[in-house]
Amino acid sequence: MKLKNRGILVFLAAMLLMTGVSRAAASFTVARVEVEEPDSGKITHTVTGSGMVDNMKEQAVYAAADVLVAEVSVKQGQNVSRGDVLARLDSDSLRDKTDSLSSEIEMMRLQNMELAAAKQKEAQDKNRAKTRAGEDYESTVSEGRRKMDEAKENVKTAKAKVKEAKKQAKKQSENDYKKKQEELQAAVKTAEKAYEDAKEQEEDAVLAAKRAVEDAAKTPAVSYDDEILQMEINEKQRELNGLYKRKKEGEEGLDNQIRALEKELGTLRLQQQEKENTRKKQEEERKQTLARAQEDYSRTVKKYAKLVKEAKEKLDTANADLKKFLEGETEDFSGNEAVKAAEEALTDAEKALEEARRQAGEEKRQAKRNLEDASSGNPESRQEEMNRIQMTEKQKQLAMLEAAEKNGGKITAQMDGTVTRIQLETGQRTGESAAFLMSCTSGGMSFTTEISREDAVYVTAGDTVTLMASGKKYEELSVVSVETDEEKTDAVKVTVYVPEDTISPGEYADMELTKTSGEYPAILPISAIHTENGKNFVYVMALEETVLGGQYVAKCVDVTVAERNESSAAVTNSELSSDSQVIVSSDQMVSEGERVRLKEDVQ
Repeated sequence: MKLKNRGILVFLAAMLLMTGVSRAAASFTVARVEVEEPDSGKITHTVTGSGMVDNMKEQAVYAAADVLVAEVSVKQGQNVSRGDVLARLDSDSLRDKTDSLSSEIEMMRLQNMELAAAKQKEAQDKNRAKTRAGEDYESTVSEGRRKMDEAKENVKTAKAKVKEAKKQAKKQSENDYKKKQEELQAAVKTAEKAYEDAKEQEEDAVLAAKRAVEDAAKTPAVSYDDEILQMEINEKQRELNGLYKRKKEGEEGLDNQIRALEKELGTLRLQQQEKENTRKKQEEERKQTLARAQEDYSRTVKKYAKLVKEAKEKLDTANADLKKFLEGETEDFSGNEAVKAAEEALTDAEKALEEARRQAGEEKRQAKRNLEDASSGNPESRQEEMNRIQMTEKQKQLAMLEAAEKNGGKITAQMDGTVTRIQLETGQRTGESAAFLMSCTSGGMSFTTEISREDAVYVTAGDTVTLMASGKKYEELSVVSVETDEEKTDAVKVTVYVPEDTISPGEYADMELTKTSGEYPAILPISAIHTENGKNFVYVMALEETVLGGQYVAKCVDVTVAERNESSAAVTNSELSSDSQVIVSSDQMVSEGERVRLKEDVQ
């Protein structure tokens, strides 16, 4: 009993020792991470630009486009002060336009996510096909070399047999007559079988090659997408021509419709060109496939016709040899026949070597073609880039709408001046051109700079900025206008009102604008955000019970990034709480379910 208890104690001690050793060994491969808990906060965007101060010219006042005008509060020629209300937009129309733009932006974002996922899958499939084609190419080359080496060895063996047959020729006797007869008869049977097999192989190979030609010659199914797209382009063009005619006849207010139709026509023509490129590519590939199939068919016919002919010749030769032997026309049966048979075997081996070389070259050429086909790509779609450009423009429009909605729909003067032109009417919708034109009466100046379309999302008329010039800082200056130049697709013009007796005309200055978002429930460092297939996620360090006890592992949690800047991101997700231990950095790659530990726990 004591021995049994002692054995159990020794076993338990050994298990504890092995567990400790296992834990120590595993600790060297566990990722060391740093974590942070999500905290509420705001996202700050800083927009900068450089430009020159100049005398104030007639200045445009812009309003959010395609919104119903509830009231125009000034008249042409009226003097106004900074902050005076020039017009007011309908609140319901503003809200509807804001909701509509938000939905369009979200749809484009989802479409780009889908395009990115499809593009990644296509790339993965292409890489997989290319890898397999490469492996097949290497395998084909290796197999061809093996067959040629085997054929060379057969030639070497056949030469040795010829030499040996010549040695044994003198030892042949008349007793070999019966054996020789059996050999010739067996040769006839073998040749007959080879001839029948060659004919059967010829029939199968030619039929397969013919079917390949027929399959390659098939034309793709008829599609009327191109005609439909052309009809749509023609309809848009007719509508645009009608607008041009109406404008030429003196009708006003058509510029917005003309620009919209021109943009739609440009997009449709891009789609038409992309479809035409794809169709031409497919037609070229079909013609190339047909040409190759026809080439393979001709080569197959010639190859097997030759093989059948050779098999027939061997059969005729075997029958003739047997006939001569039976009729006693052969004068020597002892040594010469054996030598002749060995020499024929040598000839066959040499032919087999030549055939192995030819076949290896053919198979290598075909494998190379397959590798080239797998490496070729499809025409690249520009839809994702087009969506990105449109999303940036729509986000800028949305920012203007949200600013207008926050201001109660008021369009206000950003400087003291005179209203020189009014391009709004009560009850009508705003356009993309300036709503008002004003001339400055205060003797002030203007600072002009260009910023990116991405930064323009955070700048609207009425925002306050800071200018730095000649070492001095001028704060609380007002943005007069934010204008998009149709010829510069990547830049937006920002104009700032500069009061009199501040910065001199012709002097350069640097602008800085800081825009802070609303309060978000969860702010994380940008390093914590991971993206795959268009989806965002974070890793959270969670405690998990295992056979070795409690251990920390990485758990993947999907999140939605509401807003981000260079260093931080605002995320929304019901699974994250203020106590969640979000992994923000690691000394090695981390994946779902992988063990992790805190860096400060490492001794």
